[in-house]
This record gives sequence, structure tokens and C-alpha cells, in this order.
Amino acid sequence: MTPVTVIRSVLLALALTLTAQTALADRGIPWNSLNESEQSALRQYRGNWSSMDPAEQQKLHRGARKYLKLSPQQRQAVEKRHNQFEKMSPRERQQLREKYRKQKRDR
Repeated sequence: MTPVTVIRSVLLALALTLTAQTALADRGIPWNSLNESEQSALRQYRGNWSSMDPAEQQKLHRGARKYLKLSPQQRQAVEKRHNQFEKMSPRERQQLREKYRKQKRDR
């Protein structure tokens, strides 16, 4: 194979991979395709899961999978922070989001 052929093959493979990923992101995740643990972690979204944006479903599914890999102590800490966040006023939540974005940007 010539270098040009190799480059073309790599570019074609990359394009096909990106196309497949885009197609998957555009599809929603059926609730009944989630395993029992994932459904339990996402139970608060069950009622409106089918009407959610597929990208949001993907994001929540990734988060649930990460959550399920945590130790019991780590899960407890996450739940505590979530409860604290839920008790915040909309203004406090927005301030926290902005602080998080700034910290993430500064890394």
C-alpha cells in the first residue's frame, strides 16, 4: 500500500466511525433496554424518559453507569451533594454552575 492509500483508508475509517457515533447519539435509549440497576439509578426520569432528547438520555445513562461503579461511600457522598444542590435557590445553583464551569475551564 502506498502512503496515500493508507491515509485515505484511515480517513475513511475515521469518517465511518464518526458517522456511526452521530447516528447512535441521535437515537433514544428505550427504557426497557436499561438494566435493572440503571433503571433504579434513573428512576426519577422514568415518567418522561421516552420524551427526552436522545442526547440527554445518553448523558444521563453515562452518569448512571459511572454512579453504579462507585463504592457505597462514594455513592453516599454523591447523594449528599445532590441533596444539598436540590435545597439551593435557583440563584445559588446558577452561581455554583458558573463556578464549576470556570474551574473546569481553568484546568
